Amino acid sequence: MSSLPNTMNEQHQEIREWLDNVFGGEPVPSYELNKTTIRVLYNLMRKNVTVDEDTQHVIADLRQKTQEYNAEAGRLEHILRGVSLTSSVLSQSGVMSLRTLANVALLLQIKDVSDTTYMLALQALQDELFKTEESYRQEQTTLQQLRDKSKNALLKYNTIKRSLSVLQEQAKSRHPEMEGKAKETVFSRSKAKEYKEKISQLQKMLSSTGVDSSVYHRELVHKSEELQKLKDQMAPLKGKLQTYHSLPPDISLTKVKLEEMKREVDMLESEVCKNIDLMHI
Repeated sequence: MSSLPNTMNEQHQEIREWLDNVFGGEPVPSYELNKTTIRVLYNLMRKNVTVDEDTQHVIADLRQKTQEYNAEAGRLEHILRGVSLTSSVLSQSGVMSLRTLANVALLLQIKDVSDTTYMLALQALQDELFKTEESYRQEQTTLQQLRDKSKNALLKYNTIKRSLSVLQEQAKSRHPEMEGKAKETVFSRSKAKEYKEKISQLQKMLSSTGVDSSVYHRELVHKSEELQKLKDQMAPLKGKLQTYHSLPPDISLTKVKLEEMKREVDMLESEVCKNIDLMHI
């Protein structure tokens, strides 16, 4: 017991005293002394003590009611004797009525058998009956709501179950198609990876050979656009040259103009030929 805390030692002492009273001097069965056992026994002791106290209160109340009923019976007996009547001279119907009133008094748990007490007890019973009926109606309403919810839940469950069955059938029928698409996806990923590696290898080869970037497709497209621009620029110059051919024969000025135009045309044609040669490389 020394290994337990002080509080548990005190509880154990109370438990020992309670067990001694319960077994009435008989040997108390042995039990393991630990915190769990002390806690369980202590809670059991408190509950039993509480129940015993409640029982004593009920017994005391019943004894008091017995005394009160006896006193009331004595009072009624005295009244009956005052009018020269006793329970022995009552008719069978009167005795039954008297017993009925006594039984009703016991059921209603009233302290006396006056009319007022009976009426108050019956009114209290009527109120309790009304509350019970109201509670019953509320419970019935709640029960009906739960039934409706259960029906709705069951309906939803059946709908979901049917939908699941349809989806499973569709998945089963589309399984070969999905497998084919999965294989195609794997093949496409494999090819994409292969092409990516091939592009990387080709880029490394181009870098190692020192190829000129001017032969790339985007550069050729750019030069083709520039060539078209030069051709567009040459068109009005050629038209102007044709006008010079139609000039009056002023030999000196005409020759000067012609030479200038020829040089300009030659320069443009040379640049065009150069661009064409680059496109053919």
